[in-house]
Amino acid sequence: MPGTGKVIAVVNNKGGVGKTTLTANLAHSLANRKKSVLVVDLDSQCNATSLLLAPGQVKNSLYELLGEAGTPADAAVYHTAYEGLRCLPNVEETSALEMDLLAHGLPQAYQLLRDRLRAFAVGNYDYTILDCPPNLGFFVISALYCSDFVIVPILAGSAFSVEGLAKAVNLIGQVREASNPDLRFLRLLVNAVDMRTSMSRISIEQLQTHFGRDQIFKTTIPTSSAFQQAEHVRKTVIRHAPHSPGAKCYRELAREVETILDGEA
Repeated sequence: MPGTGKVIAVVNNKGGVGKTTLTANLAHSLANRKKSVLVVDLDSQCNATSLLLAPGQVKNSLYELLGEAGTPADAAVYHTAYEGLRCLPNVEETSALEMDLLAHGLPQAYQLLRDRLRAFAVGNYDYTILDCPPNLGFFVISALYCSDFVIVPILAGSAFSVEGLAKAVNLIGQVREASNPDLRFLRLLVNAVDMRTSMSRISIEQLQTHFGRDQIFKTTIPTSSAFQQAEHVRKTVIRHAPHSPGAKCYRELAREVETILDGEA
């Protein structure tokens, strides 16, 4: 049914917690489940863009979408090497747009991404996943204005990652109260889990106690060199190492996401 797609932001103000890995592999796994999926790269480091698109493929990007030209979203979306998965790319120059966009005033500037992307995304894709930069700044807040749900990845055993989680959850609540009442914290995803270590086990137990089991995905993502190897050759782990434990867990995560969101409908 047109216009019923879901927009999911992947947010944590700490870097190195696996946001792009989560975005790309969850998107590919959902596409393999016969869903139409769009990845939007909101990080001017452009890691999702370089992972999903070939060099030289990008003509229009987030820069053109949000800039004065106001290029339509469909003119900035590209096919990836994965069936059912498209990407709206970013370029480094987008970071320089922030001051120009803020000149529109607040909260209008935060609303711009929603105004120019959301109707297209929900009308054409089952899932749109926004890969956000490692901060809680302009582009992250813009993503929250545009989204229905938020996933926050966190590293098992990392106190710094937990700090980022608390700040992200607080920001989600603030945006929901101020401007986007439909925004929901979907779940916390625990990354880099090694259940052979006491630190991983203890950190998961502490998170479950603090946030509740229903706020954490049952699926966790194991630590694995397959992720680094896949990124080195610019592929998802689903494509590069389909039989690896990491790929298996991302397929399980896609099933869990669909189950949860079907229950939200």
